[in-house]
Amino acid sequence: MEVEELFPPSKNPRRARRRDLNVLDPSQESSDGEDIGVPEVGMVFNNHTEVNRFYRKYARRVGFGVSVRRSSFSQEGTCLYLELMCCKGGRPRYEPKFRKRASSTTNCPAKIRVKLWGDKLLHVELAILDHNHPVSPAMARFLSSYKQLSGPAKRRLRMGGPGAMPVEEPSKMPVDKLGELEELLFGESKHHSFVERGRLKLQPGDSEALRLFFTRMQAKNANFFNVIDLDDEGCVRNVFWADARSRAMYEYYNDVITLDTSYVVSKYDMPLATFIGVNHHGQSVLLGCGLLSDETAETYSWLFKAWIACMSGNLPKAIITDCCRGIQSAVAEVIPGVRHRMCLFQIMRKAAERLGGLSEYRAISKAMQKAVYDSLTIDEFEEGWNSLITYNGIQGNDWIRSLHECRSSWVPVFIKDTFWAGMSATQRNETITPFFDGYVDLKTTLKQFLGKYEMALQSKYEKEAQADFETFHKQRPPVSKFYMEEQLSKVYTHNMFKKFQDEIEAIMYCHVSLNNADRETFTFNVKECIFLEDGKRAMSKIFAVTYNAEEKDIKCICGGFQFSGILCRHSLSMLKFQLVREIPPHYILDRWKKDFRQLHVMGRPSSDVVPNNRVDRYDYLSMRCLQLVDSAVLSDKYRLALRLVKEMEKFLLNSNTHDDTQPRIKSRIPKANKPNTVTGQNLVDAATDNGNDGIKGPEGGAEKAIVPTGYIGVPANVQQFVGNQAAIRPSIVYMVPVCQATNAYIY
Repeated sequence: MEVEELFPPSKNPRRARRRDLNVLDPSQESSDGEDIGVPEVGMVFNNHTEVNRFYRKYARRVGFGVSVRRSSFSQEGTCLYLELMCCKGGRPRYEPKFRKRASSTTNCPAKIRVKLWGDKLLHVELAILDHNHPVSPAMARFLSSYKQLSGPAKRRLRMGGPGAMPVEEPSKMPVDKLGELEELLFGESKHHSFVERGRLKLQPGDSEALRLFFTRMQAKNANFFNVIDLDDEGCVRNVFWADARSRAMYEYYNDVITLDTSYVVSKYDMPLATFIGVNHHGQSVLLGCGLLSDETAETYSWLFKAWIACMSGNLPKAIITDCCRGIQSAVAEVIPGVRHRMCLFQIMRKAAERLGGLSEYRAISKAMQKAVYDSLTIDEFEEGWNSLITYNGIQGNDWIRSLHECRSSWVPVFIKDTFWAGMSATQRNETITPFFDGYVDLKTTLKQFLGKYEMALQSKYEKEAQADFETFHKQRPPVSKFYMEEQLSKVYTHNMFKKFQDEIEAIMYCHVSLNNADRETFTFNVKECIFLEDGKRAMSKIFAVTYNAEEKDIKCICGGFQFSGILCRHSLSMLKFQLVREIPPHYILDRWKKDFRQLHVMGRPSSDVVPNNRVDRYDYLSMRCLQLVDSAVLSDKYRLALRLVKEMEKFLLNSNTHDDTQPRIKSRIPKANKPNTVTGQNLVDAATDNGNDGIKGPEGGAEKAIVPTGYIGVPANVQQFVGNQAAIRPSIVYMVPVCQATNAYIY
């Protein structure tokens, strides 16, 4: 298969092709052992793939990595110019931090350059072979260019490319019954427009691929959810689906949700919309997908209703969307009580499209960024915005006027009092990356995407698993001697602790002065020296911080903690000034803790819903079992979970149990001379090495444990101390029915 077929040409071929080279090269680096020679001026190649393959094989044999320095492609995808260099080429980047980041670049001169000549062949015009650093073929396998790819990564290449804010229970809609969910999803919308709704544009083979995809996913897990919106003629208008893991993850990460419709707005061949959450590592989590035929309010209303029905009517606390009138109307209709924010990154990017043609665009862009990003109060923003439109004479611009009308939904100064889990850009030069970035381009068809869907999710799951491993088995080096840093290093995940360390490092640029003192309440001015983009110029900015010493309450005008859940540098500077060593516990959010999901599970309400009919009971039990599955995987007790499931099945099928029977887990410390399993009508002594006569039963007396026929002892993954704690043995767990009235065991 030709490499060019894997990546259809895009609007920006040069950028796409440079990315393609870096993506595809690892699959071509393996050498078959032949001596391919060395690069020389005058060598000729048919296309850039041959150049790339040749130079990588040569580099692997010599012992260095390869990077793309420059490249140029025509609109048709023909390589015009390509320069490959040693991965250590380029000058080191130094950053103004306490702890410099190690840089691997040495400004190595080794490189080759090819150019397209009139004979339509690529000719080598420059070949520099000397390196200014040691090279070692034996160590080349540790370079990122030559690391072995996992199976999913290889298949992906073959298929075309790469506290103060406690976590509350989600708000409930009045949809406690299945019928009400159906009414929510299929009932008539309150608002209608005279815009004719479109039909979903499907390429040949897409319909069958979608049918097979839904069939396969449903067969894998009965909790897979999908809905198809049909018009009066039976043609597909919209599609929504969410897999079982997305539905399970929503229970944990339902505080802030993003609806990403960038593929729809940008007119991709596949109009994909995704619901995204963020986990305790700060990574994106998929919570549902949709295919939309248009951008009308009716279409987005249907999408929101389908998603809410999928999540059993549990609403998020806040949602971030693109700036679109259709979405605004749908949010107001379907989820009016949810805090709605429009994506600042998308708005600032649209500014270049809408205003780029104006002769004063540079001045407008600079003034707009200053008003949006630098304003600390509403009055400050209004003053800056009015100056922007007056000075540049754009009072009549409809887009600017519409932005100002909905400013409370996107300007940071208006929404900094809400927790957004850091899910939207608030600083200059921050970008938002789509969840399926690298798997979807402008020409990707639905059939191609569905073929890569599970691979993409598996890649995300592996990254989350890796983040879990590093969080629990590694420790980030400290950047200061502050105890508050050590305090959070023990509880926060690596990624979120790194963000806290960034704030700790920035304390050196903050100067604190007391402005006012009123009994237990103090007001401070924190002057921060902010370095501009070039790193040479700096500006000073004053932030007001209020501190109540009695209640340990901190409020900074920047709203950093309320926005992201991490104390800002100004608040930390104030605590340092006040000689407060520890961060108050209500400013350490469970949301970013290593064991967030375990804490969430333990915090679930104990009351369960008791539906009236068998269908609803089946649905609710399925949901609870899915939570159990997630807990088993989360605690890494897979085999124990399997044994308990088997015990529970026998428990439920036992004729001596009934609906009011109370299950009870009984554990035993086995004698040293007895095996750690019990079957049949065996009798198990509860005596232990410390001389205890037995384990207390329901009435408080010592007793023997009789295991009913067919019940199997399960080794528990729990360490129990025996006697003087010198010996540790695994216990045996039995699931035994207990009569609720008499509190006696049923055998």
